[in-house]
Amino acid sequence: MRRCAMVLMAAAALVLGACGGGGDEGGDGGGEETRTVALAFVGALTGDNANLGINARDGAKLAVDEANRAEAAGAGVRIVLKEFDTQGDPAQASTLKDRFINDESIIGVVGPVFSGETKAVLPSLQEAGLVMVSPSATNVDLPNVVPNQTVFHRIIPDDGEQGKGLAEYISKKLAAKSAAYVDDNSEYGKGLTEGTRELLEAAGVRTAVSDTVDPKAQDFSAAINKVKAARPDLLFYGGYFAEAGRFKKQMSDAGLDAQFISGDGALDPGFIEAAGATSAEGAQITCPCKLGTSDSPGALGTFAKAYEAAIGRVPGTYSSEGYDAVSVYVEGLKAGKTTRAAMLEFVEGFESLDGVSKMISFAPNGNVTGSGVFVYEVKAGKLAVLGSTEELLAA
Repeated sequence: MRRCAMVLMAAAALVLGACGGGGDEGGDGGGEETRTVALAFVGALTGDNANLGINARDGAKLAVDEANRAEAAGAGVRIVLKEFDTQGDPAQASTLKDRFINDESIIGVVGPVFSGETKAVLPSLQEAGLVMVSPSATNVDLPNVVPNQTVFHRIIPDDGEQGKGLAEYISKKLAAKSAAYVDDNSEYGKGLTEGTRELLEAAGVRTAVSDTVDPKAQDFSAAINKVKAARPDLLFYGGYFAEAGRFKKQMSDAGLDAQFISGDGALDPGFIEAAGATSAEGAQITCPCKLGTSDSPGALGTFAKAYEAAIGRVPGTYSSEGYDAVSVYVEGLKAGKTTRAAMLEFVEGFESLDGVSKMISFAPNGNVTGSGVFVYEVKAGKLAVLGSTEELLAA
C-alpha cells in the first residue's frame, strides 16, 4: 500500500509539474511568458578614462533593475543590459560594433559615451536602424555625421551650450583678459576647446597661446613652457580627467599659476588623484550636468540615494544621464515598442520626460532641448559645485 501511495504521489507531482509552467519558459498552465528585450551599453569600462563610462553604465543598470522589479516596461517584459567595452577608443568601438548591431535582441543603444567613438559607429547604427541615446557625447557636429540621420539622440547639451556658459563665466565673472588653450586632439577635447576659444575671442578675451598634446604622453613640459612664457590669466584644457590631472600637476610643479579650467570630461575624482590634492586645489571644471547627491532636491536626490544603495558609492559624472537614457527606452516599452523599428520611431517622436537630470525632450537633430552649465571647484581635495553659470553671474 505504501508503494501504491508513493506511486500515486509521484504521478500527482508529475501532473502538477506539467500544469505549472510560467516564468521565462512559458507553459500551458496559464503562466505568462516573459519576453526579453536588450539594450546595449557602449562605452569605456576599462582604460584611463573608464570612470566616466562606468558612471553612465551604473546609472543605466540602476534604471534597468528598477524597471524590471516594478515591471515598469510592462508585465511580461524583461530588460537586459548588454555591455560593450570600447575603452574610449574609436577604433575599438568600430571593432565591436558588429557584435551589438547584429544582435537582434538589442533594440536600442545607451551610448556611445565618448564623442570619438560615437562618430565612428554612427553611420553603421543609422544603416541598421538602431536608435542610440548617449548620456555624454557632446561634440557639436555629431548630429551631422550622417546626412538626414534619425538614430542619434543625447541626454546632455552639446559643447556649444557648454562653450556659451564658459565664455560668459570666464569673460564676465572671472574678468579674464587673456587665455591659453591646450587640447588632447580628440573629437571631444578639440571641439570644446575651439568652440570656447571662438566665443571668448568674440567676448574680448585675447588668445595668448594654443597647443595640442598627446594624452598618452607623460611629459607635457613643452606645452606648459609655451603657456608659461605667454603669461595668460587662465588656461583652458580640453580633454579627459586622467591626462588633465597630470597636466595640472606639471603646471603646478613648473610654477605656472594661471587659473586652470576644463570641461566635463575632467569632472571626476580621478582628476584630483592624477594631479594630487595640493596641485588640484582651486582648479575649476564645468559641465552641462549637475552631480546628484543625497541632499539634492526632488528626483535627483531620490536617484542619488537609490544609486548609492545599489552601487555602493555616490553618483558620478553622467550617472544620472545614463539612468535617464534607459528611462526613455522604458517609456517606449510601456507603449509596446519592442522592435528596433518601433523603438526608433518612438524615440524620434518622443515628447518629454521629467528625468532625474533634467526635463528631457529632443530637437529634430537629436539634441536634448534642456540646458544649463554648472561650475565645480576643487576644494580641500574634493569637487564642490559653485553653482550654475547663470547663478554665478547674477551673484
